[in-house]
Amino acid sequence: MEYEYREILLLTGLEEITKKELQRFKYFVMDEFKISRSQLEETTNRTELADLLIQSAGPALAVTKTIHLFQKLNYMHAAKCLQEQKKKVESQSMTNRKKKETQQVEKRSQAESCSGASATSRGESSKKNSAPEVHPQAKPQKQQTVAEQEAIREGLQKDPLAVLVLKTTNPFKCETEEDIFHVTVATATAFFFVKVLYAPFKDKFTPRRTIKISNYLWHFNFLEVTSSSIVVDADTDLKVCVPNNLRQKAGRTPTIKMLKTQPCGTIVNGIFKVQKITEKQKDRVLYGVEDKTGEMDVLVLGNQDKIKCETGDKLRLVFFEVSEDGEKTQLKSGPYSFFKVIKSPKPKTEQKEKFTLKSTHLNNTSLKDSNTAS
Repeated sequence: MEYEYREILLLTGLEEITKKELQRFKYFVMDEFKISRSQLEETTNRTELADLLIQSAGPALAVTKTIHLFQKLNYMHAAKCLQEQKKKVESQSMTNRKKKETQQVEKRSQAESCSGASATSRGESSKKNSAPEVHPQAKPQKQQTVAEQEAIREGLQKDPLAVLVLKTTNPFKCETEEDIFHVTVATATAFFFVKVLYAPFKDKFTPRRTIKISNYLWHFNFLEVTSSSIVVDADTDLKVCVPNNLRQKAGRTPTIKMLKTQPCGTIVNGIFKVQKITEKQKDRVLYGVEDKTGEMDVLVLGNQDKIKCETGDKLRLVFFEVSEDGEKTQLKSGPYSFFKVIKSPKPKTEQKEKFTLKSTHLNNTSLKDSNTAS
């Protein structure tokens, strides 16, 4: 997908504006992409400029930021064309993932069918005169199949989906300057992350509330609610019963070992401990995080000047994606990601030391005051 982003950034984006428009665009690029004037002056053509933008922000984010700048400069036709091509690339990517997931489900179903047929053949003679046996695992397997089928549906969903709201974030301004927020919801058999691109819906997404969502987009592993979506309270007699183990799973931070087995594009929410800060620049920071199962890099894009993070602190990540850097799996922020630094508490010995120093200072001050008085 990286190649497709590179292609549309150059051919549908930069090649579609005039030389005069390009000069104005370059002026704003310095702030938006955190690129120096000297770097811009070294780019002699649009191809080199596209490479510079991608090098600064990454392919997907470079396209998103370019669309935002086109809109800001009132290059509406170019912005619209680039936005449409971006949606096509994302749609094609989702379709490919859907095919892959469908193939995996079919393979599992075939394997289960073969296994079941073999078992039936072996036990056929002994079962003829006996009552039919009910397997306790039959129902969970059916539920799992339904969840898998739900997970591979994609595109616009007009029918209402009843869900229970589990968690929600406060609205924040994302890379595209929109006010958005994120939610975790669940049905009786599965939980989902929801990207809400319309802040006024915040009052509807209240924890422990049962709601119905219509006209939403179902992606590879998350739902997308926009201003065109419909969010209403469920009927009073409709209750979505979410098992406790599913609630716990929805709120649990996935292990690093498990994340390394997930496909690129998987959405990740969780809290991770910072082991080291590998790379720190104005527009990107690379954190090394760890847990009991392993280590992983977390790439946070965007201006980090006001972020104060040290080894031992924790990162709360919302809507990050699994990606690849060469042969390494990492977590990477996107245009709609949110993250927060949770400062680690000071060690008790350090607190005690500070208290002792403070007490000594107070005692010395008191002694000085008494000597002055005498």
